[in-house]
Amino acid sequence: MRSMLIEGTTLPHWFLEVQTQPEVGEEGYDAGAEMLTQFFRRELPKFLQDDLAPKGREIIQCCLDQGSLDDYTGLIDAAP
Repeated sequence: MRSMLIEGTTLPHWFLEVQTQPEVGEEGYDAGAEMLTQFFRRELPKFLQDDLAPKGREIIQCCLDQGSLDDYTGLIDAAP
């Protein structure tokens, strides 16, 4: 995606593709992705409660199992 128009304001591609920003780059992007991954692995298990909706449990488990985009798409496609 080269740009996005939101309420009359065009967002350039470097807002949409953070790794293209010189201050970030691929290395910074990957480091940030790893930080987010660790955060979700640490925080999500506490939401696996008995009263959690089955779809919510599937989504959380998919994240904890390092699910792929296809795995998540399958969860969405299977939604009631």
